[in-house]
This record gives sequence, C-alpha cells and structure tokens, in this order.
Amino acid sequence: MAISEMEKVGIIAHRSLREKIFDQLQDLGVMEITEDEKDLFEDFPSSPELEEVERRLGELSYCLNFIDRYRPEKPGILQSFFPSPIHMSKEDFLNFGFNYIPIYNTFLSWEEKLKDIRSSLNRLNSNLEFMKRIQSVEVPLENLRGTLYTRSFLLEFPSKKREALEEKLRERNLAWLREEFPGTGGNILWWVIIHKSEEEAMEEILAELSISLMSLPQPFEGTPQEIIEDLEHRIGELHKEQSEIIEEAALQTKFERELKIAYDYYLSLWERHQSEAKLLRTKETCYISGWTKKEDLPRLEESLSQVGREWFLYHREPKEGEDVPINLENNSWVNNFSVLTHLYGLPNYTEVDPTPSMAVFFFFFFGMCLGDVIYGLVLALFGFITAAYLDISDSTKLFLRMLAWGGVGAILAGIFTGSWLGDLFDYLPPSLSFLTNLKNSLAVVDPLNDPLTMLIFSLGVGIVQILVGIMLAVVKEWKRGNYAVAIMDHLSWFVFLISIVMYIVGITASPLLASVALPLIIGSVIFLVATQGRHQKNIIMKFLSGLLSLYDLVSYLGDTLSYSRLFALGLSSGIIAMLARTLASLFSGSPYIGWLIALLVALAFHLFNLLMSGLGAFVHSARLQYVEFFTKFYENGGRDFKPFGHRTKYIKIS
Repeated sequence: MAISEMEKVGIIAHRSLREKIFDQLQDLGVMEITEDEKDLFEDFPSSPELEEVERRLGELSYCLNFIDRYRPEKPGILQSFFPSPIHMSKEDFLNFGFNYIPIYNTFLSWEEKLKDIRSSLNRLNSNLEFMKRIQSVEVPLENLRGTLYTRSFLLEFPSKKREALEEKLRERNLAWLREEFPGTGGNILWWVIIHKSEEEAMEEILAELSISLMSLPQPFEGTPQEIIEDLEHRIGELHKEQSEIIEEAALQTKFERELKIAYDYYLSLWERHQSEAKLLRTKETCYISGWTKKEDLPRLEESLSQVGREWFLYHREPKEGEDVPINLENNSWVNNFSVLTHLYGLPNYTEVDPTPSMAVFFFFFFGMCLGDVIYGLVLALFGFITAAYLDISDSTKLFLRMLAWGGVGAILAGIFTGSWLGDLFDYLPPSLSFLTNLKNSLAVVDPLNDPLTMLIFSLGVGIVQILVGIMLAVVKEWKRGNYAVAIMDHLSWFVFLISIVMYIVGITASPLLASVALPLIIGSVIFLVATQGRHQKNIIMKFLSGLLSLYDLVSYLGDTLSYSRLFALGLSSGIIAMLARTLASLFSGSPYIGWLIALLVALAFHLFNLLMSGLGAFVHSARLQYVEFFTKFYENGGRDFKPFGHRTKYIKIS
C-alpha cells in the first residue's frame, strides 16, 4: 500500500517500426510518453493530421451540444450525475466509421436559421410594442414623411401639458394643424402638421416643455392598426417556422450514440497524434521516452517483441528532482478513499502515501459525525447498490463506495451511542420491545446525558491522528535520508506530545504512569530547546529560538480542539432525529389521517437530516484530514500517472 515504483523508459527503434510500436503502446496502456532529452535528437515534426483531428473534435462537440440543447426531454437527476457509458469492444471501436459531416452541416444550417429567426422576432416584437403605443392613431404613417411645404410630427406627452403647448403655439403665432388621439398611461398623442419654415420654432417650443418627438423605428405604410395586424401575422409565421426546426432538431437524438462514439474515436486519435508529436528521431531511428510502473516492464518488453527486432529498451530509476508521475496502489478497501487524496492533491514521489491512514480515520470520523444506525444503513445500501448496479464510471463508483463505507461507520457509531433514528426505538410498542432491549444492550455511551465522555473520546481520537501524522513525517524524512530532521523536528515532538498525554492520563488514573511521563516531558523539552534553534549562528539565538519553538504546543492544542466537531455534529444529528419523532407525534392524534401526516412529517425531517448531516459529515471529516492531519507531514505536488492509451469520454471499451 504505497506509491507505485516508477521507471524511466527509453525506446530506440528503427523508424519503420514507429507506427507498430505506437499501436502496441496504445493498446497496452502502461507507458506515459513524455518529451525529454531533446538535446540528443532532432524534433520529429508534428503530425499534419493533428489540426484536422482537432477540427473534427470541435465539429462533433458542436453536434453533441446542439442535440443536448434541443433534446425534447432533459435527463433526470440520476442520469445527469451518473451518465451511463456506451460499451464497445476494442475491435468495434477502432473500426468504427460514421460520416457525421451531413449532420454537422444540417445543424449549422438550422442554427443559422434559428439565429435569423430570433433576430427577426426581436425586431418585430420591438416594432409591435411601439405600434401598440400609437395604436389609436388613425392616420397612415407614411404621411409623417411630410410634403414640399409641410412637416408632420407625432407627439406623445401627458395630457396636463396640452394647454401649455397650445398656449405656446398661439404665442408664437404658428400656422399648425393637429389631430388628437388617446395614448397609454395617461398620455395623449398629437399628429401635428406645420409649415416647414416654422420647424425650428416648433422644436424650440417642444424643448421648452420637455416634449420629445416620436421617431418611427423604420419607415411604415398604413395605419398603426394595420401595421399591428401585419406584424402579428409575420411573428406567428416565424414562430411556426421556429417550432418546426426545433421539432426536427429534437428528433436528432437518434444520432447521439454514433456521434459520441465518433467523438471518442477522434479523441483517441488526437491522443495518438499528441504522443507522436513528442517523438524524437535521427535519420534512421526514432526515440520514445516516458514513464511506466516497474511491475509493468515485462509486459512492455513482451508487447514490443511482437513488432520486430530492430528496437532497444532501456530503463532506470528516477533521478532526484525529476517530475515523476504518481500512481497510488492500495487494497480494494483503502482504494475507495483515494478520491479524497486526489481531491486534495497527489503526493510527490518521495513522500508517503497518506491514503491508508487517512482511510481509517475518515471512516471513523464520518461515522461519528452521522452517528445513527438507520441513517448509516440507508447510506450504505444506497452507495453499495448504486455502485454495483448502475452503469457509471469507475471514479463515480469509488466515490459512492466511499460514502457507503461512511454509512457503515455511522452504523457502528450509532450502535455505540444508541442512536437508531434518534430515540425512536425507545417509543416502540410493547410487541417490539425486544428491539429496544437490543439497542440498549449494545449502547456504550449516551452523548445526550453523558456529553463529557463523548467529547473526551472525540479529542482522544484527534490526538491519535495528530500523533500518527507526526510519525508519518518521521517516516517521510527518514525515507529521504534526512535523519537529523526526522529525529530533531518530528520524533522529538512525538515523544513530547505523547508524554504530555501520558502524564494527563496518569494524574487522573495511574500515578505510576504520571511518574514515568514526567521525566519524558522534561527530557523532550530540553531536547527541543537544544535542537530547534540549531540553524541560528549565535548561541543566544539558538537558545531563544529553541525556547520559542515550544509555543508550537499551542498550535497542537488548537488542532486537538478542532476534533470536538466530531462530538458536536454527531450530537446535532441525533437531536434533529429526536425532533422529527416529536413533531410527528404532535400530528399522530389527528382523526382519520393523523398517522399518515405523522409519517410524512417524520420522513421529511429524517430525509432532510440525512442529507444535511451526511453533507456535514463529509465536509468536516475531510476538513480534519486536510487541515489537521495532512499539515503534519504532507506536501503534495505530485501529478497523476496518465499512460498513453485509448482516451474516451463516452465509451467504455471492453
């Protein structure tokens, strides 16, 4: 259970074997191809087909997005989160042929038509809105263009300004005619005709009264009512055309499977060309470099032997400072929790894999936070059954199994604390009293009536995890050959902290233990003061730095107190479950359907509690790993091992 041993591999072969070697490497899927040692060879020119493949991927992606945008029924929540892959044999996948170009061109044509329709609808609806404002005007709008000697205006203003406008026009002694029509929102409409020579005077009057001229969005012919009828007819025709295209587009889901396979086919081809672009060469040879797991070297050599004899493979261990890809190897149970390690960031090659130790702690922490037998049972059944029977990706199955094992932890914690849907089992009818007796016989502590014991237990497991983290730091530095750092900076703190714990336990339970722990505390304090300032040159600064380092004890104390959240979250989960039972009992006395209301209320509250407590259990358990545990020893910074193979997004190759 550790980080896989990696080997740097170089393959030198005759150029005639290049295609066959790449075929074998892609089928085998055990070697990550990298760009290294360019100073030894000339760059092999990138494949001219790479841009063509990228273009095809873009076109296929467009087709799939188009289908998804216009599909008649959106996938359900379960399908959205857990999409089912398409199963194909490798032979069928590699020999797949599908001419998607006509579909792509059709989709482009439809999208362009829909874009034009939307643009036209926006314009027509804007015109329609304007026409409805002046719908009462009974004059053809082409008359607004004026004549040789006259100018026409269309005005909209509040009716209270009518008298002022008429008075201004009389004062200026203008020659004008107008016809009034009712407007909207308390406004009135005027159709005004004046002599062209008085146009400037008219504009001055309108400016004084803050009345603006109404400008037509475009030239129109006919009365507003006639124009409205024409616009509504054209809008209806466009909506009809739009609906026909969308209905036709909705039928194109029949091509979705073929388009997804085609996308993955070109995605796999793209990875092939990308890897070939990293190839180096001389006049007669080509050179492929990369990484593989040490255990896969025999398989790699056996695969290459099938392409001919004009090749040579060499391998070596990683050098210091090399960017080595990381592959985590753990047993099947621990591997379920590798999701958390990937979520935080992979370790670098010289580190210790944190997944095994983290898996144990996360399992117990999640269980303590959720802390109920029935909740844990529901979560475990959901996770295990979904992972076993749903056709979903392997990474999603790992996540579901991780949650399921968290549910198992909740079952154990619920048995330990006597929480079975809160205190519901204490109120079972006499005929089911054996279940109540079973619950009580298995319970060890009641967090509600004995919170101190549960709090001490939570802090205790926190101390254990912190000490494990410090020991992992010792192992990491020892593995790197930094023996002084391992002993002085980590092992010394381990001894100091564990001796403090022994002393606290001793003064409350065993004086002999306290008498053993006290010399250890004194000795470890002296050792820390003597060594923690070793990098200082001045002897006084060495002493002061060493003395000041003891302040880190406060940080360890703060980290320990963070584990009190295990007790708090577990307690809150049980209290909300009790609240569900209490609220349900309030409705149970109602006549006829009281039992049904009580059942629905209880189910709603328990479902809410399961979801929220489950989320809290995951978030806070992960936080304790990342903030309190990993900071003691973990550096991360590693990158995932991605061997060259058939990369797919929608297809699962069998």
